[in-house]
Amino acid sequence: MKYTQILFSLIILIFAFETVAQSKKPVIGIGDMRSSVGGDVNTFRAMLETALANTNKFDLIERSRIGDLISEQALSSGGITQGNGQIGGISGVDYLVYGSITKLGVETNEFNLGDYKSASADGVMSVDLRVVDVSTGSIKISETVEVESSVASAINIDGRSIGGDEADPLSTVQRIAATKIAGKISLSIFPIKVINVKDDTVYLNYGSSVLTKCSWGNPESCYLKIVELGEGFVDPDTGEVLGAEEEYIGAVEVIEPKGKFTIAKILEGDISRGAIAVLISKSDGNKLKKRIKKKKR
Repeated sequence: MKYTQILFSLIILIFAFETVAQSKKPVIGIGDMRSSVGGDVNTFRAMLETALANTNKFDLIERSRIGDLISEQALSSGGITQGNGQIGGISGVDYLVYGSITKLGVETNEFNLGDYKSASADGVMSVDLRVVDVSTGSIKISETVEVESSVASAINIDGRSIGGDEADPLSTVQRIAATKIAGKISLSIFPIKVINVKDDTVYLNYGSSVLTKCSWGNPESCYLKIVELGEGFVDPDTGEVLGAEEEYIGAVEVIEPKGKFTIAKILEGDISRGAIAVLISKSDGNKLKKRIKKKKR
């Protein structure tokens, strides 16, 4: 009986190790999160963890293991241990996310004209974001992410109140910020790519966590240009790759974002599988559509 239990446990253990080994997703963890303006940092951390998981691009390390990782890094940098990418017997971590919330609040705007009164509440948030490549210690991303979202409005006419959103402005703006940060992190590591082409339709490797329809809440992620990257530009002093030439291939418009992928309509261009897609603004997308329409006349 004991032998059977031991054998069963070994089979489960081997299967678990094989599953981890087969995963090609980088492992990411959320390190120190601070706030200089109050608020519940742990709530925002949980939102960011969810947003990162929803990109389907990363395996997340447990929060309880982050302290072990940071301690191991400190010992390795001091020459006390030999860092080998393994922390406590679990898979190594590829990226660590750090953040400092520098703005979080609600701005109320009122407009009065006789018996007509209108009020709206805008949630605002700023986060100083830093993403570190654990293997090299280099900073992958270092920038400030700012989000503003109008989440509540009401009209008062002659003492009668009409409309009004009951959502919590602070919670809403934090969730939007978490989604924006997760998208920024994933796109800095994994570009948007065409995974399939069928007639006038393409399929992209990101879902609704990053891409949206133009009629949805974020119109700045519904148009994409399809490009082919040329030779990269390298800083001769630092060796850093500063960018690469982009050859324009065509453009697409998002028509149906799914959980793990997105269906988009080809606006122009001979697009093939594996091509890289780059987000463009809604205004640029609308101009592009007008130009294409004129060209087809």
